[in-house]
Amino acid sequence: MKTLVKLAVPLVVIAVAALIRWRRKLSWRDDVGLRPAGAGVTAAWVAGYALWMLGTNAIMGWRGSWDFAPWRSAPLLVDAGRVLAVSILGPIAEELLFRGVLFGILVRRFPVVPVIVVLAIVWSALHVSYDWSVIALIFVDGLMLGFARDRTRSVIPPMLMHVVWNLYAIW
Repeated sequence: MKTLVKLAVPLVVIAVAALIRWRRKLSWRDDVGLRPAGAGVTAAWVAGYALWMLGTNAIMGWRGSWDFAPWRSAPLLVDAGRVLAVSILGPIAEELLFRGVLFGILVRRFPVVPVIVVLAIVWSALHVSYDWSVIALIFVDGLMLGFARDRTRSVIPPMLMHVVWNLYAIW
């Protein structure tokens, strides 16, 4: 049942983002940034983010130990659902909402740097179940995701960056 909820939540967030986009008459391509970015620039952002991820984990140990016992004890379908929900659908939903729709709405009215900062603050505040140091790390991650969105004019690089982070975090 938990896996179904974990799958349902990002799908609901994606639906909410789509509804906001429709109500605000935002363009998927121009406002939300659902457009391809160059492969080289996307790879550079993802690689830089992965280095940041590995470096912060080496210093802070935020990821914890590599305990595969829960994975071995759960049915394969539950594990697959967990990976799909937490590492793929979750990041896509969060980035579509934060660095896509909300970013697209706010940059129409405010300068881009304050928009990136405010969205990083709100996004990191949603992770209240973590230790304060991890929330601070998530805030910096939000800044990086926001700058990737701004510099590439695409929400795809932040989505891929977030997917890589979450895949590493749950394994």
